[in-house]
Amino acid sequence: MKHIYLLIIIFLLFSQSLFSNGIRGVIYDNEGQPLPYATIYVEELGTGTAANQEAYYELTLKPGKYTLQYKFVGFETVIKKVEIGQSFLQQDVYLEKQTLLLNEVTTTAKATDPANWMMRKAIAKSSYHRQLIDAYSGKVYVKGKGRVTSIPFYLRSVLKNEGIDTSTMIITESVSKVKYKRPNQFSEEVISVYASKENDFNASPMRFISGSFYQDEIAASISPLSSKAFQYYEFKHLGAFMDGGFLVNKIKVTPKVKAPNVFEGTIQLVEEDWALYSVDVSTQIELGIEVRIRQIYQNINQLAWMPISYQFDIEGKLMGVSFEFKYLASVADYTITLNPALPNKIEVLSKEEAKETSNKEVAQSVNELKESSNSKSVKVEAEELADLMKDYQKNQNDSLSKLDVVGVYNYKIDSGAYNQDSLFWQQVRPIPLSKSEIRGYAKIDSINIINDEENKKDSLKEASRSTFEFSDILLGGRYPFGEKKDWSFIIYNALLSTQFNTVEGLNVDYSIGLRKNFKFKVDSADMMQSDYMLNKPPFILIKPTMRYAVARKTFTGKLLGKYQFKKGNISLQGGRYVNQFNDLPAITPLINTSFTLMWEQNFMKLYEKDFVELKFENNFSHKWRISGSVEFEKRYRLLNNTDYTFIDWERGLTPNLPINVEPIEEFDGQEALTADFKVTYIPNIKYVINNGRKFPITDKSPILSLAYFKGIKGLANSDVDFDRIEFEFKDDYEIGAKGTTYFSMRAGAFLNNNSLGFMDFAHFPGNRAFITQLDPVQSFRLLNYYLYSTDDYYL
Repeated sequence: MKHIYLLIIIFLLFSQSLFSNGIRGVIYDNEGQPLPYATIYVEELGTGTAANQEAYYELTLKPGKYTLQYKFVGFETVIKKVEIGQSFLQQDVYLEKQTLLLNEVTTTAKATDPANWMMRKAIAKSSYHRQLIDAYSGKVYVKGKGRVTSIPFYLRSVLKNEGIDTSTMIITESVSKVKYKRPNQFSEEVISVYASKENDFNASPMRFISGSFYQDEIAASISPLSSKAFQYYEFKHLGAFMDGGFLVNKIKVTPKVKAPNVFEGTIQLVEEDWALYSVDVSTQIELGIEVRIRQIYQNINQLAWMPISYQFDIEGKLMGVSFEFKYLASVADYTITLNPALPNKIEVLSKEEAKETSNKEVAQSVNELKESSNSKSVKVEAEELADLMKDYQKNQNDSLSKLDVVGVYNYKIDSGAYNQDSLFWQQVRPIPLSKSEIRGYAKIDSINIINDEENKKDSLKEASRSTFEFSDILLGGRYPFGEKKDWSFIIYNALLSTQFNTVEGLNVDYSIGLRKNFKFKVDSADMMQSDYMLNKPPFILIKPTMRYAVARKTFTGKLLGKYQFKKGNISLQGGRYVNQFNDLPAITPLINTSFTLMWEQNFMKLYEKDFVELKFENNFSHKWRISGSVEFEKRYRLLNNTDYTFIDWERGLTPNLPINVEPIEEFDGQEALTADFKVTYIPNIKYVINNGRKFPITDKSPILSLAYFKGIKGLANSDVDFDRIEFEFKDDYEIGAKGTTYFSMRAGAFLNNNSLGFMDFAHFPGNRAFITQLDPVQSFRLLNYYLYSTDDYYL
């Protein structure tokens, strides 16, 4: 292994000197200290890159004359004109610290920080900046590296088996071609990938560059340029500086309340354009993960300010495992097309400025914006601009909006992306490897060579091992067979279905299955024009279940036959089985088992039935769904057969009969033929198209459903006779940055209740345990499970 390691180091070092045209050097501050990850921009090529962690940069350029800009946040930009010949030009660069000029900015209100009116103008113009870019393309380089910093003792052996410990460095590197077309159409083709393990590559650069601080939210956090930013942030003007003929304002962003999903840090804005010049902010996202985001922007070909380099520092802890990760990304070869329907320049006016300007000079409508020449600067009052841009977006009658599509994302990895050698990487890598990275890459490559050999041996052992193991009898397994492997024999996990209750004592469901999968194909037209997620692979399943109750010394069982078709399913099952009176269910078996054994509280109430049931479901679209069932059952009352608990709390176990405000009528031996039908409507569904497939966004729309329940008397000796109708409405409303109000209403009434069993009542999701698995919005935390079940009307 040492010989392999040494050879790889020598090869990597040698390969860095094979290409002879370009420029290289180190970027320092005025005191001679290196500036890691400083940004370099080549004006003639529209290309941005960055120095490495040692502040060393290296650009391969064809012979010719170039203008290079060297940038680092907090330092003045240095512009160098160079001529590249047939060899590398050595060019070290020294940057001076920026001097902030507080007296360059004035304010019309003495008591108001100038950052406030600056941010109002920037926020008013944010939608314009998004709509101005009609299309762009570029090449994105992303490098990520990270490691686990601490592992709790109880997970060390598990993670070590997966090749993860605190000494393991995870490295990913990729080069991608990206394209954007308004509105919200992104595509990415990964042309080369390096990863310490192939499955370590999970960092798409599209996640970094497709998000924009000009949107209301980026990565689920409220942008400082959001239309609601003043509700969540305070802004302070830190000063201004001149850079390349532009006056740039530095503004501190502070959240009014410390909370997740809000940013804190600084942004820099180009005055008059009110475009972002740089971003350096931090936020806490889901699961408490801390993220710091740094971006540098460049005025590309004097058309628009676009990000050319990104840095992401990520730290967090999951299940006690601490980790840190760093991403560095740069964008090169920008090509930009502006929106011909909008003016290239818009001057944003404050209220005071608008009053001093002639009404003829200030745009008042979308048509005035469209009619403006692209070379003309249009004046718009700040408060009016946001409304004008909203109207403009509403008037965009594009093909996507007709399909309720809010975004199109195409992503693919080139077939040879993982097979590129070090010479290829030396050509395409815009950010040179540091010395420590070269050593790290060499070590990882040598380890991967050895691991590949070990994996081949392990795969041979795996292939020689029998598919079935004795432990599968309890833990379950799936065993494909047949010429096309389209048949499967299934053993379901018996341990997960083992439970305890006072009627049956210890009981277990043991299920096996036989499944036949059918060929499933969706053509490209179906992917685009229909709801792709509705098209399920068809199959037939036969599933017998046997249940043994120790306290009753009784076997029960049922047999299920199910056919899944593209947009729905139909099933038939029957047998003798136990059921809860509220089969939602009222309480999950796991919670009831815990509370019965540990706390002497038996909440689950059961009855037995001989039954046959036919069910169906059909999804016409993501907006419309119908379902229903017809069931015949003969019902039997059950009694408690055990009073066993781990601890005697002297509470006493309750009888196996629900408690209701009205006396429960006897149902033992009752025969019932019942039916139900339900229609569900989700009106405001939007979609994203991912790699040609249409996926719904269902969490932004209310859900309405109407259900009808019928007890059919006389047919098949049925004793029940009732009619019930029920309406349900669910929705949620955003309040503030991450505040959401959830609303759920359920109303119904029995149109007739001539004859029914207690299991036919309308039941409500209650909870008597101090833990629950029910939806907190649609359940009642302290409600008795059956006390207020009713055969009347309810809300």
